[in-house]
Amino acid sequence: MLKNKYEIITAGLTNELVISETGLQVQPHIEVSEARVDEYEGILIPGGEEGQLEDAKSLFSIIRQFHEQEKLVAAICAGPYALAKAGLFKGISYTATIDYQKFDCFPIENFVYEEVVKHSNIITAQGHAFVPFGIAIASYFRVADEHNTDFYCGKGNVVMEKLLREKS
Repeated sequence: MLKNKYEIITAGLTNELVISETGLQVQPHIEVSEARVDEYEGILIPGGEEGQLEDAKSLFSIIRQFHEQEKLVAAICAGPYALAKAGLFKGISYTATIDYQKFDCFPIENFVYEEVVKHSNIITAQGHAFVPFGIAIASYFRVADEHNTDFYCGKGNVVMEKLLREKS
């Protein structure tokens, strides 16, 4: 939903190839330290092993900058760990898929077990909720509509339905 309106730039803590737990390989376009907040509309933090982010000070800093400029800050699965380390969960609800008891940076009283939690410019999601997370981001940027939301939620494919009607 975003690809026709926004250019997606991937950033890594380094410029090394990132391999997800499912084997998906992503080559970052830039390093996080090279990112300039004024050039982007938001930041999305994927899941992964939260231990990899323990000392990612450049990432925590840029997350705070996006938040201070009231730009989108979104994270899924273990990604909210970076938002917690950046200090964004003080006084707001969030969700995450990690053993948050291991990390004192998570205010347990604000944890909500829901697929997606939205608060102002912050969106967090459980790892299994990647479709609702994507729709929440598209809605934030006002590019979601009923047809593409229904399609991604498995509720219909208007293009296919039209083709089938024409074929009959």
